[in-house]
Amino acid sequence: MRVNEIYREFQNQMDFYIVYIQEIHPTDGWQLPANERDEVLFTQPMNADERAEIAGVCMLHLKFEMPMLLDNMENEVDLKYAALPERLYLVNAAGKIVHRSRMGPWGFDTEEWRVAIEGLVAS
Repeated sequence: MRVNEIYREFQNQMDFYIVYIQEIHPTDGWQLPANERDEVLFTQPMNADERAEIAGVCMLHLKFEMPMLLDNMENEVDLKYAALPERLYLVNAAGKIVHRSRMGPWGFDTEEWRVAIEGLVAS
């Protein structure tokens, strides 16, 4: 997975985190045929423990190597960062967003993200 490659390359130069937000395609919401085919079948979590359990399955299934954080049940990160369904961000040491990908999955451009990381590391 390209995200893991980028993480391994730059992990000693900056912090990386995945933030697990609300379930985008829950079985009790908008389910996709691909989720059914891939057996990604979860209801929308009702509490933080349920969200953590699904996030753990996600980490294992997608083989993510970087640490994962959980959005709270009020979905603050999702709402503040327009993270739904998935986005790549780069935040500098001052807390300013210096890169934000287009909305995924179509805008989930890891090469563009990598170039932004290289620029930040070089500065």
